Amino acid sequence: MDILDQLLADVDASAGELGQLLSDLVRFATVNYGDGHPGVGGEPNGNETPCAMFLRDRLAAEGIPGAVYESAPARGSLIARLPGDARQPGWRLTDPSLLFMAHLDVVPVEDPQRWPYPPFDGVVRDGTVYGRGSHDAKSLAACEALVLLLLRRRRVSLKGDLVLLAAADEESGGRFGAGWVAAQPDLAAQVRCTVALNEGGGGAARSPAGLAYGFATGEKGRLEVRIHLDGRPGHASAPWRAENALERAGIVLERLRAYRPQLDTSHPLFAALGARHGLPGAIGAEALPGVIETLEREYPSVADGLRSASRLTVVPTMLQAGVKSNSIPAACTLVCDSRTLPHQDAAYVQAELERLLADLPWARVEVETTAVSNASDYDHPFRDVAQDALQRALRRNDLALVPALCGGFTDSRFLRPLGVQVYDFMPLHPEAESRDTGVHGTNERIEVAGLVARARFLMAAACLYLGIAE
Repeated sequence: MDILDQLLADVDASAGELGQLLSDLVRFATVNYGDGHPGVGGEPNGNETPCAMFLRDRLAAEGIPGAVYESAPARGSLIARLPGDARQPGWRLTDPSLLFMAHLDVVPVEDPQRWPYPPFDGVVRDGTVYGRGSHDAKSLAACEALVLLLLRRRRVSLKGDLVLLAAADEESGGRFGAGWVAAQPDLAAQVRCTVALNEGGGGAARSPAGLAYGFATGEKGRLEVRIHLDGRPGHASAPWRAENALERAGIVLERLRAYRPQLDTSHPLFAALGARHGLPGAIGAEALPGVIETLEREYPSVADGLRSASRLTVVPTMLQAGVKSNSIPAACTLVCDSRTLPHQDAAYVQAELERLLADLPWARVEVETTAVSNASDYDHPFRDVAQDALQRALRRNDLALVPALCGGFTDSRFLRPLGVQVYDFMPLHPEAESRDTGVHGTNERIEVAGLVARARFLMAAACLYLGIAE
């Protein structure tokens, strides 16, 4: 048995430890309510520092150095490192180094009564870890930390540096987390690796040609849209004397529901998936609706990926109006989440919505950019490493990586300008990836078997990319 096989066996033997480590992380209620929110129950917003310190201390207990850096009180991010054996005279910045990325903050819980277990109890039952953040994204931090621990226990030295960044504030845009780290020259130098692995990709899709995993090289952009609606106030007992801004919101909501964006099939995934599903060429915009309808029945995850990568989305998420139940509101604000393709910026979304609402003089559109669409190189040597690592992790050779575009935004966008090739690729085993996991919803959870598969991939990727020192 070679060293990598021993390390992979160590991952398998550590399933219980991995599940418990994730459970411990979930118990930290690192709830991110958004910029400017004071927090709830006496705890500051986010409050990632205690969780980051716990992980730091867990690594330090076995000789892995790390430090927690605060961008603001209680907003801490952890950077830990296993130095590479090759960092000696003659070492160059371009020599392979690998960054594991995760974030420690989580989204709020809307109604705890809908959960089978308290969201921050970290219950482990029947091979599953339950709780807010169990999947997104403390599962990454747990798997990545375990890889560092197992390498240390075996006294295995890699030729290049292996770095862990467990950041604060990803769920609200990263201003107090990875964005802040990347803006500090001394911290940016610590995380500036040649390649990084982060959340956002790695979904499994079945096809006639076998199993395919989406290797996300980039992300859609994220914009926040506010549609301000003017009305005329009045007493609710005489609605004919007023113009109800909430009723006008209903008109706008219907326009948004019926909106059909222009389809774009220029991303390489349309050619790759077309070939895997036996189509004569790349999937074109005209054929796309029919292809999606056909795939929906047998390959729903593929259909979802094609939808996401082919269009702009504008989704209403919040409505703000009124001061009292018997007063007709004079104004209303409709907040929408918008995800854009690489060629679509804030001006494009603004123009689209102004065109959609052009005949409504009482509607005004405001667009703010949260994240610009960004990408790394698909034709990079690490892609072959990732495919080899995944095959070894899952113990199967009938799978391939295909281009993918992450529909959500992640912290990857802060590392790419530093020259880091970041890949949103954190795979699980195929069965786990196909199930609803409650991410950003109710009853968030993850199977320990899926955690083990992910940790096996991370271990193999680190060893194959960085190389094991003699």
